[in-house]
Amino acid sequence: CCMHATPNYRRMVGNPICRQISWGEDAALVAAWREGRTGYPWIDAAMTQLRREGWIHHLARHAVACFLTRGDLWQSWETGAAVFEEYLLDADEAINFGNWMWLSCSCFFYQYFRCYSPVAFPQKYDKQGAYVRHWLPQLARLP
Repeated sequence: CCMHATPNYRRMVGNPICRQISWGEDAALVAAWREGRTGYPWIDAAMTQLRREGWIHHLARHAVACFLTRGDLWQSWETGAAVFEEYLLDADEAINFGNWMWLSCSCFFYQYFRCYSPVAFPQKYDKQGAYVRHWLPQLARLP
């Protein structure tokens, strides 16, 4: 397992396989993401489901990870990994940290171009907004 052979696998600093990126450190942005208050319904629905059920589909995991890191908020993958460790019932430490490094393009695939748009992705996979309406009932009556 990569985790056991890599020093400092759980963090960026001192991790020889991880890019050293100057991530932002905005506690308010992280709190909004964590609590499902970003203003992006798809992201907020996924984070709400994660908090309530302890699980979200792998594509939702990708979307919220991309949003937190390189996609929109530019916050450290370490922060996201810690939130997933806290909330996910199926958390696996090696997979969790590895996925966060991968999805933030900090490790494994530095030139990874797929970015899960918080607008375009749900337009393709949740065309009627059923997922968002389920997890964010306050938006249920909106078109």
